[in-house]
Amino acid sequence: MADLKTSPKDFLLGIDEAGRGPVLGPLVVCGFAIAREHLPALAALGLRDSKALTPVRRERLAGEIRRIPGRILLMKINPAVVDSAVSRNGLNVLETSAMVRIIRRLKPDEVFIDALTSQPRRFGAQLSGLIAPLSPRMTPESRADTKYPVVMAASILAKVARDASLSRLRQVHGDIGSGYPGDRKTRGFVAECCKTGIFPACVRRSWATIANIQGESGLALLPAGNRMGHEA
Repeated sequence: MADLKTSPKDFLLGIDEAGRGPVLGPLVVCGFAIAREHLPALAALGLRDSKALTPVRRERLAGEIRRIPGRILLMKINPAVVDSAVSRNGLNVLETSAMVRIIRRLKPDEVFIDALTSQPRRFGAQLSGLIAPLSPRMTPESRADTKYPVVMAASILAKVARDASLSRLRQVHGDIGSGYPGDRKTRGFVAECCKTGIFPACVRRSWATIANIQGESGLALLPAGNRMGHEA
């Protein structure tokens, strides 16, 4: 990590998200901040990127992370807000805005962040401009969630929060799968919504999944402005 000679009270912030690609449920952006002196305890947990962990392991680690002195800020962004952002400026702008709010709230000395673009330095410079007059050291990197414990922790907490949201949705709508477009159960749920024309608030109507299913079924397509999105 960055300069270890700085004060042990240095406040380090990791930021990551969960739920960027699904067609169902919220996008969750998480900030996890700790004093540098607690970094060894965090690293000792043996964290990994949340996607490389089982749900049970994520839950267990999330509990252990919460026992380490620090601050957690979770931002759950509902599908309607995601759809609005996709139709205007795109998901990167939406996520960047969430990151700015987290940094301003937690006021860290250094930020470790999973860069949203293929040019991490440029992204870091853009973010620095948006958070002025705050001026934390910025460490934006691709796949930061596989390199830095504070980002791994944010990744795990975000994923656990999103999993909890999906669990609540299943209580209402039944087995809707993982929420990802490639999931057979998720696709079946979305196809039924397309068939009936009734879309619950948990559905991201801007996703290309909707247009693809409607096209396959010969159903009337939504207006072009509502079909933007990603299936990644």
